[in-house]
Amino acid sequence: DRKCSTVHDTEVELVPRQECSTVKVPRTESVPEQKCNQVPEQKCETKYEEKCSTYNEKQCETKYEKECETTYQEQCETVNEQVCDTTSETKTEYVTHTQCTLVTEEQCHDAPEQ
Repeated sequence: DRKCSTVHDTEVELVPRQECSTVKVPRTESVPEQKCNQVPEQKCETKYEEKCSTYNEKQCETKYEKECETTYQEQCETVNEQVCDTTSETKTEYVTHTQCTLVTEEQCHDAPEQ
């Protein structure tokens, strides 16, 4: 007497699948920035002044005499001068980025043996 039976074999199939995830990626950029400050500076100038006076002298004849005197004076004042510097500042910010990878997955199912 002969008996027949069905035998099942397992078939393995490799199926690619895409997996995605959200990651935060740093983005760095250099930003030029101008910084200014007030620097006190002393400025001086020399002024001169001439003072004159006339004298009348009367003796048998009229005589005019002019006397002059020059005086020098130095005047100073402090002024604020603006001095500026450009510097580069590095700024980093995190941006959201989607990253995907291809994953190979094993899929198994029973196949009847022929």
